[in-house]
Amino acid sequence: MAKMELQVPWLSTFLLTASLSVVMAEEDNQITNFLFDHFNATSKITNIGDASIHQSNALRLTNHSERLVGRAYYSNPVAMKSRNGSVISFSTSFIFSMVPHPRNGGGNGLCFIMTPSTSLNGAISTQFLGLVNRTSNGQPYNHIFAVEFDMVKSIGVNDKDRNHVGIDVNSVKSLDAHPAGVWEGTRFRDVDLKSGHNIRAWIEYDGESKKLDITIAGDGETRPQKTLLSKTLNLDEVIQDQMYVGFSASTGNSPLVEDHYILAWSFTTGSGKAPELDISHLPSFYIKTPNFYRSAKFISTITVCFVVLILGLILGTFYWLRRMDYIEFYEKWELQYWPHRFSYRELKLATKGFSDGNLLGSGGFGRVYRGSLASGEEIAVKCITKDCTEGIKEFIAEISSLGRLQHRNLVPLRGWCRKKQRFFIVYDYMPNGSLDGKLFSSGLNLTWAQRYKIITGVASGLLYLHEQWEKKVIHRDIKSSNILLDYELNGRVGDFGLARLYDHSEKPQTTHVVGTLGYIAPELIHSGKASSYTDVFSFGALMLEVACGRKPVDPCAAEGVILVQWVWDLYVNGRLLDAVDPRLGDDYDKEEAEIVLVLGLICSNTEPQERFTMRQVVQILSGDLHVPLALKQCYIDIADLTPAAPTSLEVSK
Repeated sequence: MAKMELQVPWLSTFLLTASLSVVMAEEDNQITNFLFDHFNATSKITNIGDASIHQSNALRLTNHSERLVGRAYYSNPVAMKSRNGSVISFSTSFIFSMVPHPRNGGGNGLCFIMTPSTSLNGAISTQFLGLVNRTSNGQPYNHIFAVEFDMVKSIGVNDKDRNHVGIDVNSVKSLDAHPAGVWEGTRFRDVDLKSGHNIRAWIEYDGESKKLDITIAGDGETRPQKTLLSKTLNLDEVIQDQMYVGFSASTGNSPLVEDHYILAWSFTTGSGKAPELDISHLPSFYIKTPNFYRSAKFISTITVCFVVLILGLILGTFYWLRRMDYIEFYEKWELQYWPHRFSYRELKLATKGFSDGNLLGSGGFGRVYRGSLASGEEIAVKCITKDCTEGIKEFIAEISSLGRLQHRNLVPLRGWCRKKQRFFIVYDYMPNGSLDGKLFSSGLNLTWAQRYKIITGVASGLLYLHEQWEKKVIHRDIKSSNILLDYELNGRVGDFGLARLYDHSEKPQTTHVVGTLGYIAPELIHSGKASSYTDVFSFGALMLEVACGRKPVDPCAAEGVILVQWVWDLYVNGRLLDAVDPRLGDDYDKEEAEIVLVLGLICSNTEPQERFTMRQVVQILSGDLHVPLALKQCYIDIADLTPAAPTSLEVSK
């Protein structure tokens, strides 16, 4: 007993020291620890979008309607960083259920998420899982960490298969992914995420080793010893000091719809494990398929079915004929170019039946309507005229080119639709319309700063098309009516119906001469070969049009029919700035105006090789290079382009 008494102070000292160590280690952070064995109206949960508390005391992120987005967060922000700025450890466990409608295939999926705010920030449905949209996808400013449980193999987002778990950082393109399942020793057993059964997940992050572990198990199963997915991942630049934790889910177009439920959830920061969940009283959303052949009604059903079959054939034929207008036929080229497809019903509703009140304009291949989706997003719908062979070629050209291009100065393509012989292309709506409308039809006079911003933006977009994408894109129809203006009056290149794609080493092929009078390069008329230089010629005409406030060809103009010739004559006579739009008065930057007008003349040179490339144009407009102001016989040698600062406007005779 004496020996035991001597050991007690030593043991107490050891335990006290250990306790103090734990306290000091965790004192750097405000530890968050919570447990929800079920959910009700008093739970500290914030529901966003289509999320709600279900009558079964579960969180329902979405139901099985189309194109929904739902998020649910723990109401308070969580401190996620230590004093030295590194992400602290965290652990979470939750039980979820994905329940497809019996007539649908299920989709898209749900995620555990950490975000800096509870705002959706424009996040959209379908394969984007309510995390981001097409513009923000992959952007570091998102500060989003997510673990996705996905049932659709989406193209271009690194999905392993149709039933997988993935790690997402600022993007729905997973850093790593693995088919959903459980390791039983050396044998891997699949777990069907969309079975409707309850599935449990564990997500743990070690802030010291930067290791992320993800494990799942089926209904009623214990936690597997081997993790499903492990990855060393430094989240210090992704996760901010205060983050909201929760879940996000989305549905797509039918049949990619289902209910997404969270039944229970626990979470903790620091070195501990997430609290254990009580799974004894959880609801089940699994839809059992009855064994009809063992049913007592089997015999009577067979008798009734014979009668119903005859009636069904008659009614079914009638119903099929009525439904033909809404049947979607998939094209061979559909997955090759871009898979996002709107239903005709959705576009008809968005445009109020393609009413004249929603008509924005019309062109050679059809009309453009303004629309509003059920989510509130505004769109523009281009309707290709039916029975128009050229229109169908334009439709496929536009899907194959613009569908994969992403640049801030290009009009974003949202998707497409086909109904019988009618084709529809869906874009983001540009609220300020086209550039020609602002120059010539609107009562609003664009300032010089706005005009210069539009010119530099369009130049940047053309440089991307010519040199910076995986293929060279020749637009072939650059003109003011194809330049659209967004909320901030940024110029965006649109209407890719005449565009052609080439490998960067490939020479352009001879085609039919297309374009608009005044923007067509002379060599295109003779050779029929469109090139980046023919786009540059069109851009030169556009620059003069914006600076002068006159169309490239104007039979009614008192000064002269051909704009470039008129500007050249003023240049030769030392009066170049007299070409500036008189509506501006003296309220413009004379140096910028001089540069734009001279660039317009150079890019309008009749000799293709004497024009600048779009890279040179962008460098000059941004001030990295200076344009020579002495031109000879309306021609300019590219060798004259030097970094030397221009002095005064001269004419060589």
